[in-house]
Order: sequence, then C-alpha cells, then structure tokens
Amino acid sequence: MQSIASRLVRGTVIVGGAALLTAGLGLTPAFAAGPGTTVSPNTGVNPAGQDLTVHGSGFSTTANNGLGVYVAFGPKTPDYATNAGVFQVSKWVHKNAPAGSTGQVKMNADGSFDVVLPGVKAKYTDGNGDPVDCLTTQCYIITIAAHGSPDRSQDSFTPVTFTGGENPGGENPGGENPGGENPGGETPGAEKQIITAKVNRAGALTMAVAGTNVALSDAAPGGHATGALNKATVTDARGTNAGWSLVGQMSDLTATGGGAIPAANLAWAPTAAVVNDGSSGQVVAGPRVSGLDVARTLASSAGGNSGGVFEAGAGLDLGIPAGVTPGDYTGTLTLTLS
Repeated sequence: MQSIASRLVRGTVIVGGAALLTAGLGLTPAFAAGPGTTVSPNTGVNPAGQDLTVHGSGFSTTANNGLGVYVAFGPKTPDYATNAGVFQVSKWVHKNAPAGSTGQVKMNADGSFDVVLPGVKAKYTDGNGDPVDCLTTQCYIITIAAHGSPDRSQDSFTPVTFTGGENPGGENPGGENPGGENPGGETPGAEKQIITAKVNRAGALTMAVAGTNVALSDAAPGGHATGALNKATVTDARGTNAGWSLVGQMSDLTATGGGAIPAANLAWAPTAAVVNDGSSGQVVAGPRVSGLDVARTLASSAGGNSGGVFEAGAGLDLGIPAGVTPGDYTGTLTLTLS
C-alpha cells in the first residue's frame, strides 16, 4: 500500500495512495444447499443470440466478505472459478452495487436478485481466444463467489440449451452437413499458414498513480475548495478476468496550529475509461458521493471482462466549515485495489 499526505484550504492537497491485492485461486468446489437460479428461457434459446433473464435466490449478502457473486454464461470447465475468460458474458451481483450500473446488479437483503444477460449466443470466442460451441458442449448460467474468492458455497449451475443443440455432445448436434461437397469451404489452390503465439500467465493486478500532489483551490470558511484527483491507472494482466474494485477513503484534515475539517466534507465525482490496448475489458465509474470518511467506489470491472488497462479519476469538492480556523490542512486519501 502506498499512502501520500494531502494539504488543503490555503495550501496544497496531496491525494493518492495505492494498495495491491491479488485474487486467490479457487479450491475444489464444495456445493451448499440453498443458492440457485432460474433462467428464462433455458431451453430452445436462439443460437444467434437472445437475452437470458436470471432470478437468483438463497444467496448470502455477507458471504465472501459481502463481495457477492458473478453471474456468468459459459461451460463448466475444471478452472471455472479462477478462469473467468471462458465466459461469454457476466455481471457482478452484490449488496453495494451502485444504481444505474450496467455491469453491477443489486443483491437484495434476502439474498435474491434479478439479472439480464444480453445477447447470449451459442457460439463465441472466449477471453482466452478459444472457440466455445454450446451446441456441442453443455453451457450453464453459473454463479461464482466474486473477486477470485475460494468460497464455493455460492456456486450454482443452471443448464441452458439452444435450438439445434438440445443434446450437447450428440452426433451432429449443430446440424452441419459433413457429407456435402467441399465441406471445409476451402478455395482450390489456396495455401494456409497457422499463426500461433504463447501468452504467459505471469501478470498481476496493479495500479499506478500519476503524481502525488493535488492543489485544491483556495477557499474561505463556509466555502468550497475544488480540484481533481490524480489519475489512477489499473492494469489487470492476470489472464483470469476475475474482476476488480478500486475504492478510496479519506482521513480528517488537520492544521498544524489546530483545527480540523471532517473527511465527511469531501465529495467526489468519479470518472473511468478503458485504455484501448486491444482488450475487451469494461469499467464502470463509481457514483458521485459526499462523505469519503468511509470507503467509496472509484471504479470497478465485473468478472468476465476485467482484463486490460483502465484509467480512473474524480473531481473533488471539499466543503469548508464556516467556523474553521484559516490555515493549511492536511489529510490522507487512500486508494485500495482488490
């Protein structure tokens, strides 16, 4: 963890800090009674793409440290709990999901939720570059404890079948015509070269902050000091697409000669964007909130599409108490990546 001091009111505000937590590897699944999903439709799904509505019940809002579950679509591979790249689409469901988010969904207090996974197709190329054919391989709506947790008590598997693939693994389930002329579609006289490349899975989940000093505008008692957070760059090179969350929390600001400004007086308006490096990752900015005396989300990326490079920042607004003594005030904002 890196932490950097901040100065405000008539001085410089230094805002920064980073902590790195890598996701743990999953253990052998141990299924528990209770959590489960119902999917509509779960049979006769259009192989060209159809929205799937998922209703979950029996889940725990406190399990996995309250981080909830990922709801994903894809095959049940041996490493499904740690290799989110095999999934076609996923969403993060947890009790603190911000309103209006496209990648996160609120888990109700009773452990239920409703999620729509859009445009689910029978055939796709997964995040590892491998083809997946759910006409020949059984695919599922899978729930997994979020953020690479080894807790398998929240896992569930609901099978989904497509028209033309009602019997995955059966003979000619996709309806191909292998006996036809030129079945491979090759062009006479054409020659092929197969290009291969090995990607080592030795990356990590890391964060870098662009500078340590943030100068808020001068302000009088009763006014507002404003500025912008130094940009944080998050790189998810783990190759697992396990998802991540970046949160921030502020300490009270104090002056050398006495006086304090509560951390609850600091508000931020987060921004987030994908740095285009060819990855298919997605990122969601946290909500605009007042009161950074508790941990608040700056940005997050749901499991299944978190790989890549992302930037996050925020506009800052500090409310100065009317009775505060003028001076240079210092506090610490800590960013934590997990």
